[in-house]
Amino acid sequence: MHTKMKTQMWTYIFLIFLTLQNQCSACEWLGRYRMISNESLSLLKDMGGKYIEDTRVPFPGPLYNWIDNAKVEDQVKFLALTLDHIIRLMDAREHMSSVQWNLKTVEHFLTVLNRQLSDLKECVDRYHQPSHKEYYEIKIKRHFRTLKKILKKKEYSALAWEQIRRAVRHHLQRMDIIASTAKSLLKV
Repeated sequence: MHTKMKTQMWTYIFLIFLTLQNQCSACEWLGRYRMISNESLSLLKDMGGKYIEDTRVPFPGPLYNWIDNAKVEDQVKFLALTLDHIIRLMDAREHMSSVQWNLKTVEHFLTVLNRQLSDLKECVDRYHQPSHKEYYEIKIKRHFRTLKKILKKKEYSALAWEQIRRAVRHHLQRMDIIASTAKSLLKV
């Protein structure tokens, strides 16, 4: 009986080790996040050239400040959720006729974001339920609804798309900071 308990104990320790190893390996790519993020930002700039700096765009700064100090589970989930919203917002090529963007670059940008999202979703799947899910899901959903309203209200004009591109740039820059924080907490 004593040998059986030892075997069970080592089996449990081994399973815990595998679980922790899988959790870390699923999020290993956070170590490369900055490189992928830089590619996204570069493509975003390339698709439209110089940013219009004198336009104001709503941005959920307080939400990002809150996420900066959240648990890693919430940070990773927030990154995935925000990327998903960015992809849905920017994947409206049928409404981009007013802008002179290179649609091949837009397509490549979306491909890079989808790759990031896929990796993030793998990482999110390794965690238990994030602790403050409803709070940031509602806030980020409202924010992107506001961005969509800007596009519709301005009839998908070139100026409206430039405002959106600028907002997306701001999101990607802040998301890079969150990914760096999560990476340091995971010690990836």
